[in-house]
Amino acid sequence: MSYNGIGLKSAKGSSTSGHVQRSLASNPNRRRPQDSQLQRLQQQKAIKKASRDKANRPLAVQKQMETHLEKREIEVQVSELRDRLEEDESVSEEQIDKKCEALRAKLTSEWQEQQRISSLYTSRKARLTEE
Repeated sequence: MSYNGIGLKSAKGSSTSGHVQRSLASNPNRRRPQDSQLQRLQQQKAIKKASRDKANRPLAVQKQMETHLEKREIEVQVSELRDRLEEDESVSEEQIDKKCEALRAKLTSEWQEQQRISSLYTSRKARLTEE
């Protein structure tokens, strides 16, 4: 039951059929250890480059992220108010919705006013570089 010296001389008592299969470990097309090491180094370089580029993101992307976080903060405050009002059983669902919408409108208008003011303001550093 052996083939080219591989396998059992006798399948008797081995709990196997004695069938010899081809070894996948001797596949000549499999990756060499150098290739995987090269890929690992390339991945590490890509990760380092991405972390450096994080600080140099385009200004538009940074602005979008800031806007998203500020809007999210407004929604967190509204959610906290809703939680407090829902714990108080004397307030109806309609009143909770009205108060939450009022707070959301107030915070949004304050945020928009802040955005308008910040867009009008130019920093001292920017003014000095213009001169």
